[in-house]
Amino acid sequence: MQLYYRSLEKMAHQASIIDQDWNRFVEQTRVRHVPQGTVLIETGELVKHAYFCSEGLFRLFYTLADGREYNVGFSPEDDYVTSYGALVQGKPSTFTIEAMEDSVVIEIPYYVLKELMDTSHMWERFVRKSVERLYIRKEERERELLYLSARERYDAFLLKYPGLDKRVAQYHIASYIGVSPVSLSRLLRSKPH
Repeated sequence: MQLYYRSLEKMAHQASIIDQDWNRFVEQTRVRHVPQGTVLIETGELVKHAYFCSEGLFRLFYTLADGREYNVGFSPEDDYVTSYGALVQGKPSTFTIEAMEDSVVIEIPYYVLKELMDTSHMWERFVRKSVERLYIRKEERERELLYLSARERYDAFLLKYPGLDKRVAQYHIASYIGVSPVSLSRLLRSKPH
């Protein structure tokens, strides 16, 4: 079990979180195995947990009324995965999170995070740094969609998610960069090697 907490523990150590607080965190969270294809958070569901992906891969996507899906992000190992806005506001999630591989997450009840932040400046700093990372990623994503060409968005995807192009189907990448699978296929054929 401790193996799954290793990356989080390293981050906590960097944030100067004391052993007593770390142990309290571990006691109040749990390791959860999530099989490929399992929906971790469904659109319309109230979100009560944050998750940290220890192993595997998740995709975050919106589903339109006609059934089309748009990937807005991926969360590989050593990354957070949740609908943070829904979590904080106590509102239903506006997107779905699905395991793309057999995965393992640390399930963190939001009330636990709030208690830790209320009692420890170091935990407050730890969570703030984590949220800053998520916010920067969101801002970069918006900029990419507004300013970059399809080829540039694909290159940005490769930089942001090294090796992910070998783990997910091309149609998921196409959805993420905002093009059709046919357009992505054409783009990849024309791309200089």
